Amino acid sequence: MAIRQRIRTAITTTTKIWVREPYALFSHLHNGHALPDFMRVGKSVEQGKLTGLDSHEVAALGSSYDLVLIEADGSKGKPLKYPADYEPVIPAFSDRVIVVAGLDALSGRIEEQVFRHELFEGATGARADTRVTLPLLLRFLEGDAMMKGVDGDKCVVVLNKYDVCAEKHAVPDIAKAVLQKSGACHVIVCSVRFEVFYGVTRV
Repeated sequence: MAIRQRIRTAITTTTKIWVREPYALFSHLHNGHALPDFMRVGKSVEQGKLTGLDSHEVAALGSSYDLVLIEADGSKGKPLKYPADYEPVIPAFSDRVIVVAGLDALSGRIEEQVFRHELFEGATGARADTRVTLPLLLRFLEGDAMMKGVDGDKCVVVLNKYDVCAEKHAVPDIAKAVLQKSGACHVIVCSVRFEVFYGVTRV
């Protein structure tokens, strides 16, 4: 009989994430008590969110847990994002970077689908009312946008919300185009909501 190995996991952030139980503040972790196998960790709680750890604190967390998942950027619930100068906040020692985009952005307008769309418009000249097409989606997988500071050899691009994609018939071609454009080692097309996953790997 196979025995499943327990993976001790911590979820943290270098920006902010919503507070969810179970959680702890980093300063309270090493207080003489055994650490739980699963925990969300932040520096403090502000307005219902855990605030981010610095790189040294993330590294220390890694000495106590087998797996540390870090939210290094956020998009205010939008499927696409163009980062500000100080974003994303990815620790240099990260083993894997997961870049997430929403397929529901396709056919929507930039001003509705893109967080910090004003920055994207300034960088590309695209108008706020422009519809998001495949070429425009691929523009977000360039080094000044969602691949900013990301090593393609360590990167997985996740294209979520297949279930509400307006162009389902084109998704296989979209995945291959994203793989080529981003330089990522893997692309995963999925519907997290319905637990459906389809992978494309660079060879």
